[in-house]
Amino acid sequence: MLDRLTAVFVLGAVVALSASPAAAGIAPHPTPTPLKTISHIRSSPLCTGLRKSITPAVAKVLQSDQIISRSKPLFKTFVNASTDRQAKPAQDMAVMRLEQLVGPLVANTQRVDQLLSNPYAFPKVARSDDDRQLMKMRAQLQAVNDQQKHALDVISGFVATQQLADLQAEGHEMDNVTNPNIKSEMPTPGPLSPTPMTPTILNAGVGSDTNDPTRKLDPRYHPGGNTLAASPLDVFGNAIASYQHDIQSSEQAAAKSVLEAVPLCGGHVPGQPEPEPSPSP
Repeated sequence: MLDRLTAVFVLGAVVALSASPAAAGIAPHPTPTPLKTISHIRSSPLCTGLRKSITPAVAKVLQSDQIISRSKPLFKTFVNASTDRQAKPAQDMAVMRLEQLVGPLVANTQRVDQLLSNPYAFPKVARSDDDRQLMKMRAQLQAVNDQQKHALDVISGFVATQQLADLQAEGHEMDNVTNPNIKSEMPTPGPLSPTPMTPTILNAGVGSDTNDPTRKLDPRYHPGGNTLAASPLDVFGNAIASYQHDIQSSEQAAAKSVLEAVPLCGGHVPGQPEPEPSPSP
């Protein structure tokens, strides 16, 4: 997926660069001999939209792909550390690194929204085949961006909830040691606990009563065989994997449309015959 879209981005960049004389191999200084026309660069609303909005939007989508992929091992690290109280620093480090992904993802998705809503790059009404192709590419990339926002929601929601859980548990770490009669905010293992130590994130914003009857209806608290496999925290990494699958499908559709548009604007798709040079005037 990433290699294919990287190729699309490079092709789009070629189209954008080909509009400038320097990129076409034209000498910057005056020359006495007339230059031959290497190829004609088509100027049309389709090509303008491809250069001004579609190409930079693809670049941002690719960046977001890489950022989202970095979240999966961090979620795994958090899950592995959640069963050991001594591994709290590893949990905190994973949360901190996940938090660092949020800002770039927000910036990228907002930038894609701006690029795809540029009124100077897209027609209000599709009146030609070129217009329809341009609008199709915009819709496909918007679908990718919307799905990446869902992944962003998972990451940012996890970070915010875990930070809330840490605040709620703060000051109660030594309750069981200093006064055994005081119930700790950290619930003790029970018949409905999915792990030896229930992570604090599961109690963020809710009561910590393990006897709460509503927990019997919550599949996160159902006992399982393997501790890590049954961890309710796996839901975050699984959600990211699911969104990545959806993103890949949408990106493949967008890549196909962009690859079809590039040759129409003077670009060259690797593996296809290069356009014949136009005769000199």
